[in-house]
Amino acid sequence: MNIIGGLDRNFEGSVTIKGQLLDHKKEKMLDAYRRGTIGYIYQAYNLVSHLTVLENVLVALDMTTLNHSERLARANELLDQVGLSDQVKKHPNQLSGGQKQRVAIARALAADPQVIIADEPTGALDSVNTKEVLELLNQIARSGKLVIAVTHSQEVADYGTRIVHLADGQIEGDERIKPAFDQQEQETSIPAKPLAAWASYRTAFKHLTYTFWRNFLIILGTAIGLFSVMLFLGLGNGIQGYINKQVTDLANPNYPTVLKNVDTDNKKPATERMNSTMQAMTTDYHSTTFSQADLDALANVKHVSNVEKGYLFNGASVSYGQKQAGNMTYQTWTNAFTKKSIKRAKRLVAVRFWWTRRTLRRLCTTNTGVISLARP
Repeated sequence: MNIIGGLDRNFEGSVTIKGQLLDHKKEKMLDAYRRGTIGYIYQAYNLVSHLTVLENVLVALDMTTLNHSERLARANELLDQVGLSDQVKKHPNQLSGGQKQRVAIARALAADPQVIIADEPTGALDSVNTKEVLELLNQIARSGKLVIAVTHSQEVADYGTRIVHLADGQIEGDERIKPAFDQQEQETSIPAKPLAAWASYRTAFKHLTYTFWRNFLIILGTAIGLFSVMLFLGLGNGIQGYINKQVTDLANPNYPTVLKNVDTDNKKPATERMNSTMQAMTTDYHSTTFSQADLDALANVKHVSNVEKGYLFNGASVSYGQKQAGNMTYQTWTNAFTKKSIKRAKRLVAVRFWWTRRTLRRLCTTNTGVISLARP
């Protein structure tokens, strides 16, 4: 059935139509063959659920050269032939199984094909609807078309004029049980054409309107998800940019600070070598001091425009009079620090001083007075 219908491509043998070989490797030839020669009737009907009965038949007529009024007239004529002229506005879910199969028959006949392939056309029907469908297929055959019905039912097969038995892809029997119907003169067939893009868009739009609320909820949920992702990505990038700006405002990235490495074992992790250097600053600061030759070598490094001397004292002790502060880190001012960092440091010192004075005033109030602090 699939080979005759132009669906299967990989097989042994050949298919000849009216003396002409049908090449199953040529896609355009197969498309034209299916549009103009073959009509399909399926066991499961395969009707488009969001289209009405009339629109299901018109889908097949969209691949013909008929104009709109001609397509509409032919679709109504076919539905009248199968006894569904009063059901044209209903959808498939409002029909019985026999009615659905009759819609499928009308759709298969819409483009006036020469061969009708029916795959178990009565497999899902009761006995009454089975008889009605088989009578319709007989009428189609009497009109001069070739009807090929695939079935496992001997009762259904006996309605035909010729029975071909197949088993495992091989013909086991070919029996003529009735005389073939008289060949009638065929009217001019309806020219076929490829399905236009607008027809696909129209069908898609009808599906959108048929299940509007469901599609609306899907679109709304998708939009919320996309906007949420974009919102959080934007917030994340904005926060990251703000943090980077704050860091850049405090330390100028164009002026890196270079320390002299005192550890000769380059296989050690960078953190261990950094700790060794910081420790050497407190014990042997000469070992961590750059010589003039070292500074000249740094100045000659590619993309280095200027080398600025600086001093870093780690673990230093400072005494003034009777006051002493130990284990302090002091560093001279260089261009590695931005001007904004000075303002931030001043603001931080001022806030800390204000908070300390306020706290001490609350805690140190006595009967003799209040301890007052003066800004240094």
